[in-house]
Amino acid sequence: MRVDRLCGVAAMALGLASSALAQDAAPQDPQPAGETVELAPLTVEATGKPGKISSTKRVEQARNVPIGITVIEGAPDTAGNGGTGAPSGGMSDVPNFYSSDPGAEITRASPNFVFAGFGQPGLDFVNMRGVGPLGNPLNSLDNTVGFATNGVPTTAFGYPPSLLDVERVEVLRGPQGTLFGRNALGGAVNVITRGADGEREFKVTGELGSSGHKLAEVVAGGWLAPGLVAGRAALRFQDLDGDIPNRIAGGHEGGAELAAGRGTLRFTPSPDLTINLMAGHDRDKRHNSYTLLLEQPGYPVSGADIIPMNDRERSEFTADIQRRFDGVVFTSVSNFQNLDLAGYYDGTDSFLFSAYTGLPPAYFADPSTDWTDIDETEKIYNQEFRLSSTDASPISWVIGANYFRSEYDQQRVQKSSLSPYQNGTNDIAITAQTWSVFGDTTVPLTERLKISGGLRLSHDDQELSSLYVSNGFPGTVPTFSQRQSVSDTYLTGRAAASYDWTSTVMTYASIARGYASGGFEKTAINSALGNPSVPFGASTGWTYEVGAKTSWFNRRADLNVSAFFNDIADGQLYDYIISGGVPVYIFANQDYNSYGFEVEGAARLTERLTVTAGLGVTESEMVGVKPGSMTGAANGNRVPLSADMTANVSAQYRIPGHELGIPGSVLTQAEYQYVGARAADIRNTFDLDPYSIVNLRIEWEHQDLKIYGFGNNMLDEHAQYFGATYTPNIHSMAVGHGRVVGIGASQKF
Repeated sequence: MRVDRLCGVAAMALGLASSALAQDAAPQDPQPAGETVELAPLTVEATGKPGKISSTKRVEQARNVPIGITVIEGAPDTAGNGGTGAPSGGMSDVPNFYSSDPGAEITRASPNFVFAGFGQPGLDFVNMRGVGPLGNPLNSLDNTVGFATNGVPTTAFGYPPSLLDVERVEVLRGPQGTLFGRNALGGAVNVITRGADGEREFKVTGELGSSGHKLAEVVAGGWLAPGLVAGRAALRFQDLDGDIPNRIAGGHEGGAELAAGRGTLRFTPSPDLTINLMAGHDRDKRHNSYTLLLEQPGYPVSGADIIPMNDRERSEFTADIQRRFDGVVFTSVSNFQNLDLAGYYDGTDSFLFSAYTGLPPAYFADPSTDWTDIDETEKIYNQEFRLSSTDASPISWVIGANYFRSEYDQQRVQKSSLSPYQNGTNDIAITAQTWSVFGDTTVPLTERLKISGGLRLSHDDQELSSLYVSNGFPGTVPTFSQRQSVSDTYLTGRAAASYDWTSTVMTYASIARGYASGGFEKTAINSALGNPSVPFGASTGWTYEVGAKTSWFNRRADLNVSAFFNDIADGQLYDYIISGGVPVYIFANQDYNSYGFEVEGAARLTERLTVTAGLGVTESEMVGVKPGSMTGAANGNRVPLSADMTANVSAQYRIPGHELGIPGSVLTQAEYQYVGARAADIRNTFDLDPYSIVNLRIEWEHQDLKIYGFGNNMLDEHAQYFGATYTPNIHSMAVGHGRVVGIGASQKF
């Protein structure tokens, strides 16, 4: 592991922040005994802490925003290891932010949100409300759901994010292109990290568990120069052994090595000026196979002749400057990201290809005959300027301009005994840039009726250049080069109306237009046969939504409901069929619809017991399938990897220690998550199994010390994330990790 880079990112702020530890924090008023605690209102924009940027890029409460929102909170006194209450207006589950599978944790805490992919960095993706890639993502920009950290967008290569020192995660359903820009066709995910706010904190956390689970984390924060400079830093290392035996190469697959570091500085030279600087680095190294034979005795077991390796390193720097004037706030956000991905794996699992070809497994067990070695880099530049209203303004608004640039490079060397597509060397570069201007506003027409809307005008340019050199495999051309470009100008937007029936009941209706950019698939797969890449077309969609956000019993309970209809034109499709043992790749566009509803609730039933729950139902279908389509799609087929139902419920119960004869208090927590059946492919040849995740936790807290035990995935489910059909009786699979139980401790100083 490159510990030096991670330590370097956080060392400065850790050292500086430690100088503040001798300062006393401001005293807090104690909670009166027996007082009823309300569910706290939650903003989905600037949170009152300077420098925070969130989903509508101005101050609003989640209960007033006319879209479906799930807010997953971190507890206010921790580094983000789950929240202990639910905010009003956006239901909050209690995910394990220390999980080795953060992408899946985020999705399972939000209704109608499904994690999919190969279990490898850069190859994971999601489906929201039935909107997602029809097969595999075509390149790093083909994500259909936008991803951002502190409001700054990243690409599909940046998902899943590191959940280090997280304040909350905002999941916004429905098109979000107005404020999040390109490729937020189905929705957006915005991860809000804890900023440097001057709060004094120094905390050390450690965990040990089964499957070799180990975690160590340090968080420090405080004033470096009181009232002028605040600092915060966090550093985490995490390991997990694999639990899928490899019967050819030996050892186990499914393990992960994670590390992350972040340092933040906030300067407040005057009451009207705030400057936030953030630098971070994380590493995600995994050993997951996506070609496990579903029908193999003892499944899941691997027949790969090498232990697969996929490694992603991501560095990021952000400068966020806010200047407040009378009635207006000017914000400049500059961001640079560098992503390096490396992979080495076997493309012909011995069990899978033995079953498919009839040849003995030993035929495919030579690590020198079938392998892929791939290195990818992506540099991302993002600059945004905007003006927005203050929280005191009767009309909420924001206008701005954005420039986004992605520079992607790939070097891929492959050798295969079967496929011409997987032999030779490929050097591929894709450069994409987008210029945008946008505006969004909310206007109260009466005391109760509000209308809101926004528009974003964007222009995309994308250029592909590639060079292929054969290794002499029969059927491949000696060499092939190409250079192509595409461009597009498009408009996204939304309009909504909401009505406050009372101070605690709001209903809304909205319409939004979403867009996912076209471009070039990143493999240039047809180069081996001397055929140029064909650019894929852009996807567009209209989403119609109605909903209600309510609070009950003196704000002790919240209930939100929403219903939606998505009409997607030219969904981007990347698929393959197996013919004679060789994959035939298909690139096309296909229309589809999806519709359904979400119900989310949170209730503080007593001072000790809090319950949150969510339910999502989605129906999807292919429409307008062209006669003779090679994709195998048919009118009425379901959208791949879209779950028919998702559900989550969690309960937390706190027991005062004196009732147990001990100091402090004891918190018990149970969580259940369900993901329903999903069609594995566009042909609907088979379904991925539904799965259930049960997580348990018991924690003793006394003053600044916490000691806890946890059990994640107690049912030991190997969730099926992705599958492919070779014959009606032969299927490959990518799966998640099984059960992990352990103990942990956290000490604040």
